[in-house]
Amino acid sequence: MKAPVFCTRLVDAGESVWQRLQTRRAWPWVALFAFLWLAATTWMYPLLLPDEGRYVGVAWHMLASGDYLTPRLDGMPFFHKPPLFYWLTAGSLAVFGDNAWAGRLCSVLAATALVTVFYVFLRRYVSGRTAGRAALILTVQPFLFGAAHYANLDMLVAALMGLTVMAGADAVFRREQQRPDAGALTAMYVAAAAGFLAKGLIGVVLPGGVLFFWLLGRRRYRAMGRLLWWPGILLFLALTLPWMVVMETRHPGFFDYYIVYQHFQRFLESGFNNPHPFWFYVPVVLGLT
Repeated sequence: MKAPVFCTRLVDAGESVWQRLQTRRAWPWVALFAFLWLAATTWMYPLLLPDEGRYVGVAWHMLASGDYLTPRLDGMPFFHKPPLFYWLTAGSLAVFGDNAWAGRLCSVLAATALVTVFYVFLRRYVSGRTAGRAALILTVQPFLFGAAHYANLDMLVAALMGLTVMAGADAVFRREQQRPDAGALTAMYVAAAAGFLAKGLIGVVLPGGVLFFWLLGRRRYRAMGRLLWWPGILLFLALTLPWMVVMETRHPGFFDYYIVYQHFQRFLESGFNNPHPFWFYVPVVLGLT
């Protein structure tokens, strides 16, 4: 018995897409598929409390007041987190209006960028087949899908940490292949700076730790020194310091609150963070992947 025409065409279409994902110039298709898949349903429900309302509200206040430097919540300076998410979301609201889709667009774009660069990286260093499969698996993961549908800082910083790691690995591989690595190093430091502006030191420490232990396991000690590239360090400081200096000038005591308290003292307190056991994220990660 012959299969229905519709089923045959659907299979043919799937095979065509799969073949395109294995070509060298497939990354725009990967980006388009990921964006459409992730963005299509972000308008279907209102912003959730407390996080989505809080963070999108800070961005909305920037847009309404015209002050894009000082994050404010209910009119008061809000220095719990750095400003990159607010800047990007304020731009989205300015272009697409005050709606849930625009409020979540930053997270959608961050997830799309992560999937696309992940595909390009694997395509370059493994194979087109592996890259296509891995990108597809990542795109449909419940964890990534849910994070892309949530307007907070987590998807943005996760994507930037992933980009930092892949840019650093790209620099290491280029060095081993005796190819120029300055571009990859620059990308690594730019992504790290953006990660810092997205959620603070976590955007630098976690990807730095991944690269450090990866190179330590491979016994590539010289590569560790190469990643500590002084032009990149200067670039990182040039991208991250100006906002903090302006905030300290406008709001004396900012450095103590934002750096010392939010990045260090907060994690030593028992009441500020959620009181979950140390193994809490193990079932969470397994369940959501």
